Amino acid sequence: MMTLRTSGGRDDLAATAWRMTLFWGPGVLLILLTGPLGGWARTLGWTAGLLWLAGLCVWNYARCRRVHCAFTGPFFLVMAGATLTAGAGLWSIGPQTWSVLGDAIAIGGFAFCFGPELIWGRYWGSPRRSDDVAG
Repeated sequence: MMTLRTSGGRDDLAATAWRMTLFWGPGVLLILLTGPLGGWARTLGWTAGLLWLAGLCVWNYARCRRVHCAFTGPFFLVMAGATLTAGAGLWSIGPQTWSVLGDAIAIGGFAFCFGPELIWGRYWGSPRRSDDVAG
């Protein structure tokens, strides 16, 4: 059974605006700076930036069970795959492909950052330790 808890800020990489900017800022900055470039620069910049965000979300979820990280990590990973495959020409929805991807990343990222925590709170139960298991 999943339990809710209200603390976890000590281990939470996103506990403060400063920490969030420090850890997630480079990925976001990479996406913003390579967006106008187009071509492979944008493809690789967005893919790397999204992988950075996804990796930090997964790591942060493992550290403190931050609820939104359980959603944003997989979302950013899927979007990294979408940007890489679109940049490689494996799919397209026409000239608006990158605009749609950018909108999906921004809107989805915002929704997954705030929506789940409005429903379930900030943290889920603490990670199990090996000494918690009877045996």
